[in-house]
Amino acid sequence: MNQKTRIISQILFLLLLIPLLAHAAMVEPKTKREYPEEVKVGQDDAAYTLKGTGVALREKTFMKVDVYVIASYISAKAEIQDNKAQQVKDLDVNKRLVMDLTRGFSAEKLKKAFSEVIEKNYQDMSMFKADMDTFLAYFTKDAEEGDNLVFDYQPQIGLTTTVNGEVKGVINNFEFVKALWTVWFGDKPASKGMREDLVTYL
Repeated sequence: MNQKTRIISQILFLLLLIPLLAHAAMVEPKTKREYPEEVKVGQDDAAYTLKGTGVALREKTFMKVDVYVIASYISAKAEIQDNKAQQVKDLDVNKRLVMDLTRGFSAEKLKKAFSEVIEKNYQDMSMFKADMDTFLAYFTKDAEEGDNLVFDYQPQIGLTTTVNGEVKGVINNFEFVKALWTVWFGDKPASKGMREDLVTYL
């Protein structure tokens, strides 16, 4: 192989490698915040892999003030086809939401942000109302810029809510899990643009 052919081969190899490098992380375009495209949870026989479905930015008011960045994950074994957002919400499999707050606001505003969207998606909340009250009670302190919220669902355990590394509690009611996911994946989400962004990696 002469030098010219070798150089061309190297260039072609690099061009093929670029898409693989580009998708190593999910990136929110405005904030440039990155999240791994795949995460491994647990150890040994209990370990499982989650694949990223997308990342989105929540903005408020006409000035488009950044509120939080959220990344979504679902079991790597999940087969997602049509109606991607609905399937992410409805599938009873391992999944995770990671929220990173980009500004501070009161605990009441945070709770209101969750409850208002859930209420818009349900006429009857009797199947999970008590669990929603338990969930909202986790948030007793005002939110601050840099706070990290993680919602981890495992079918065999339930929904674990973690705030800044502290486990707040576990709710074992999949009806509430679906209700919480409607905030981003429901028919009436907090933002339809966010719903689209959160399934772009599927």
